[in-house]
Amino acid sequence: MKIIKTLFFISIFFATNTYAQGLLSPDKFFGEPTGSKFHFHHQLISYVEHVAANKPENVKILPLGKTTEGRPQLIVAIGSPENIKNLESIRKANLANIGMGDGTPNSNIPVIAMLSYNVHGNESVSSECMVKVIYEMAAGQSDLSKSVLKNTVVLIDPCVNPDGFDRYSTWYNRYIGSSPDLHGASVEHHEPWPGGRFNHYLFDLNRDIAWQTQKETQQRISFYNSWMPQLHADFHEMGPNSTYYFAPSAKPFHEDINTYQRDFQVMLGEYNKKNFDDKGWLYYTKENYDLLYPSYGDTYPTYNGAIGMTFEQAGGGPAGLAFKRQDGDTLTLTDRIAHSYSTSLGTLKAISEKSEETKKAFAKYFNDAQSKGYGKYKSYILKYAGNEAKINALTDQLDRLQIKYGYAGKKSTGFGFNYQANKEDNFSIDEKDLIISTFQPKGVFTKILFEPKTVLEDSNTYDITAWSLPYAFDIEAYATSAKLTGDEAKPTGTRISEVTAGKKVFAFASEINSFEESKFLASLLKEKIKVRVQENAFKAEGKNFKRGTLLITRKGNENLGANFETKVVEIAKMFNINLTPMYSGLVESGSDVGAGSVDVVNAPKVGLLMGAGITPTAVGDVWHYFDQQLKYPVTLIDGSYFSSVDLWSFDVLILPNGNYGKIISDTKEINRWISDGGRLILLESANDFFAGKDGFNLISKTKDKKNTQGIYGDRERNAISDQIPGAIFKINLDNTHPLAYGYSGSSYFMIKNKIDFDYLKNGWNVGKLGDHMSGFVGKNLITTMKDLPVFSVQDLGKGKVIYMIESPLFRAFWNSGKLMFANATFLVK
Repeated sequence: MKIIKTLFFISIFFATNTYAQGLLSPDKFFGEPTGSKFHFHHQLISYVEHVAANKPENVKILPLGKTTEGRPQLIVAIGSPENIKNLESIRKANLANIGMGDGTPNSNIPVIAMLSYNVHGNESVSSECMVKVIYEMAAGQSDLSKSVLKNTVVLIDPCVNPDGFDRYSTWYNRYIGSSPDLHGASVEHHEPWPGGRFNHYLFDLNRDIAWQTQKETQQRISFYNSWMPQLHADFHEMGPNSTYYFAPSAKPFHEDINTYQRDFQVMLGEYNKKNFDDKGWLYYTKENYDLLYPSYGDTYPTYNGAIGMTFEQAGGGPAGLAFKRQDGDTLTLTDRIAHSYSTSLGTLKAISEKSEETKKAFAKYFNDAQSKGYGKYKSYILKYAGNEAKINALTDQLDRLQIKYGYAGKKSTGFGFNYQANKEDNFSIDEKDLIISTFQPKGVFTKILFEPKTVLEDSNTYDITAWSLPYAFDIEAYATSAKLTGDEAKPTGTRISEVTAGKKVFAFASEINSFEESKFLASLLKEKIKVRVQENAFKAEGKNFKRGTLLITRKGNENLGANFETKVVEIAKMFNINLTPMYSGLVESGSDVGAGSVDVVNAPKVGLLMGAGITPTAVGDVWHYFDQQLKYPVTLIDGSYFSSVDLWSFDVLILPNGNYGKIISDTKEINRWISDGGRLILLESANDFFAGKDGFNLISKTKDKKNTQGIYGDRERNAISDQIPGAIFKINLDNTHPLAYGYSGSSYFMIKNKIDFDYLKNGWNVGKLGDHMSGFVGKNLITTMKDLPVFSVQDLGKGKVIYMIESPLFRAFWNSGKLMFANATFLVK
């Protein structure tokens, strides 16, 4: 009986103790002080779930989905009991207030603030800080949390990049001893390739926000657009020898950032400096981090009416738990957490105290655009005929951005800016042409994405300086100051010609006009369906076909038997391909189907080099292209064992931007492989490594050795004169070459580097640098960046070397280059 009573009292004690504890602080939950270790993602999510379970009246978890590697993505909503209870009605009212929802407008709803942590996985102080912020707000015990939650709904993204975060944490925790090692040679300060910064496909998620090419971004921005917060704070880290950066941002500000947004940036600095000054923490403002490129965690919200800002703490991957700085101080994870925690709370205090002004300015941002339009050009017209697949790709992008569009519905004429001619001009409008007007809630953002030329108040920028979507999608386009409206109905009609009943198809013909044909080709090859390509133009079935037309003949596909027509049409419908059945191999004009100008397209085995020395994002661009866009197999080969790889087991080998000096000691083996029929695709700086070597005809130009250093204090500004951070150029193309099949005589590409090569003397200079269309080019380069090779092909024995001085796959959003890379993979033989 005594034992039973004792057990009874013990159970009552623990039950009472657990109830009394309720919500645990991070330190108590993890059983160790915050900052004493790096957690794994699932541990941080467990804490978030603990908070939600213990404070359901204040906290609600909003699931987003899973990452590529299967980790959960979610948002934590924190507010007063009344606001959490009415969370959905608040969301709908906020959208209705700005003309983006069907709910009832209500100006009395709370302001909405979103804080995002750890978009770069190895900048892991952010998520370690996040648990403290969630606890502070959810516990609601401090004066600050009480005042914030009265009029603010706080949305917290605990970890934007879970896969990258765990890549870093797993590596670091594997090598940490009983205490951190401050020695600079210690492995814990030397994160291995590719590092935790990137997501599964090695994309920088902080450059993907507007383009939404990655699963994590798509899920997150779909949520963002369904809430449209008035403030978004993006938490980062920089090099461990820096201090702390917070707003106001550096120039250039985009010209369309309004006065209220600019003033709030300054006010944020005032709020956040108070605690830093009091503690003696070093910080800086107005340097390095500008507000221009539209796909950042601060600019995307800013261009969507919010107050957007970046915070940068010294640290990142090299810092570990403790780092000996160059100034002699030791930077600890605890220090880093304290700094980011301070700015998190300072930012919430600012938006809470300025909630009414911010809500009014936010609503005005959208409502003014909707009623008045925005910008010099009020409407953008993109030609539909011949661009059907490109228009579909663009409208998919606009749908993700929640930008409205329509179709002309009738013929008319107009006057405005001609993107291709780069001047004001008359133009015609056809019934199916796409119309995008700035008379809509997101009119400002529409103007920014379609602006023909970016205005720069300062050329010292952090990223690319041009992104105009008509150039990115290579669509004939015009911009006009007139207000144009379009029919919302999408043009209908199949692009696949009907097969005549009772007649046997000799071959199907499909012109290459876009990346959709590349995906169609890849799918056919994966299904082991034989495809041919016609080098010459021809006429058949009353239609004219361009060079590079794909032919799927019955001959060679006998294994399909009676299912030949059904199978080919089935695949074509997946990509909405313009497919024409031919009932004879004899054409009306040009070369017949059995002519020598028709070549078989074999399904290539493709290898992609990766690893230390190679730029991770350059690898990611190619890997994601094959795996997720083209959906064609690619083998990843690490440079550490490249010398032992049997090159002859591959048909195509791709070398992305990187330093190959320690990977390839001798090019003779590669030379022999190419001579036996291999295709080598060199991207960006990979060309530098091979230029001038035996067998490779690419030659660097003679470089100017003049001393142009100037004054030491002007060194950063002078360096800009020799740079191209990212500008749009017209590229003149030889579309009789397989590399440029499907293009007109020109297209548009992002140029990010000085081109310093001569034209091939023995080879094909397929893409030549033409006019500069938009974006910054240093003054020392603007006169020399003309008439230079960008895309070239060299015959080497039975094989080919494809020189791509610029990557046509930039960040997966530059659509105009995707077709060219498929041509390089499949058609250049």
